[in-house]
Amino acid sequence: MAGGLLLAGTGSVILSRAGYADALSDGRFRSEVADVLRAIEPTATVLPDPDPGQIRVGRLTIALTNLYPRVARLSGTERRQAIESYLTAFLRPAPGAPSGHTQTFDTAKSRLRVQLVPHEVLRQTPSLVHRAFSETLIVTYVLDEPNRYQYVTRDMLAGWGVDAASLEAPALANLDAASKKANFQLAIADDIPVLVMVATVDNYDAARLMLPGYLAQIAEALKTDSLTLAIPTRDLMLAWPADSKARRDMAEEVRKQMRTGAYARTDELFRFEKGAVRPLTVAERADHGR
Repeated sequence: MAGGLLLAGTGSVILSRAGYADALSDGRFRSEVADVLRAIEPTATVLPDPDPGQIRVGRLTIALTNLYPRVARLSGTERRQAIESYLTAFLRPAPGAPSGHTQTFDTAKSRLRVQLVPHEVLRQTPSLVHRAFSETLIVTYVLDEPNRYQYVTRDMLAGWGVDAASLEAPALANLDAASKKANFQLAIADDIPVLVMVATVDNYDAARLMLPGYLAQIAEALKTDSLTLAIPTRDLMLAWPADSKARRDMAEEVRKQMRTGAYARTDELFRFEKGAVRPLTVAERADHGR
C-alpha cells in the first residue's frame, strides 16, 4: 500500500502518503521514458498528460509509478533495457491477446470498467466515450488488462455496433465484482471509527465512488448513515462521517493529496446517503471550510 494512517493521542487523524521522487514528480522521468518509447515505436502517438506519473500512448495509459522504483538505481544500458522491456509488455501484447478493435462487444464487455477522470482529459482525447459526473469529473470506460487499461473511444463503439448507453451497466458490474476483495483501512481514535482510506492501488480506487454497495460497507464500518467522500487521486478514496469533528482538516488534506499524489483526480467533496452519491451542496461545502 502507498501510504498509512497515523492516529494521534488527541484523537485526531493524520494521513501519511509516501512521497514521490523528484525525477518522477517533476516530469523528468516521463521525458526519459518518452524518448525510449519513441525509439522503439517511432509511429507511436505520445499524448500530453497533466500527471507526470503516467504517460499516454494513443488509447493506452501507462503508469510510471511502478516502473520508477525498478529502474531508479540503474543507469546506462541496463536502465534503458529495463525501461524498454516494461514498455514492450504494454505496447506489444502476447500473441492472441484481445484488443478493443478486433473483438466483438460480447467478448469485450467482460473486461469493461468505469473510470472517473478530470474534464481536461477530453481536451487531449476528445474521442473518448464519456458522460458528465460532477463539476470536475467525467465518467469514462476502459477495457481492463493486466497492468494497464485501454480507454473506449467512439471508433470502438462503432466497430462494436453499440451505443454508449450499453457500456455502463456491464462496466459497473465488472468493477463491483472486482471490488469484493478491495479492502479498506479503518482508522479509530478514542475508540470511535473516524476515517476510511481505500488505497488498493489497482487503478480503480477513485472509480469505486460509483459503487453504492461498496460505499454502504464503508458507512457501516464508520457507523454512520451519512458519509463525506473524496477521491483526490486515482488510487485513493477517503471517507469520514459527515458530522466528523475533523471534517475541515480532512477537507484540507484532500487538497494536499490532490496536489502531491500521482494521478490527480479532484478536490471536490461528495456525500453518500440513502444509497446515492452527490456533490456537496454550497452549505455543506462551507461546513467543511470550502
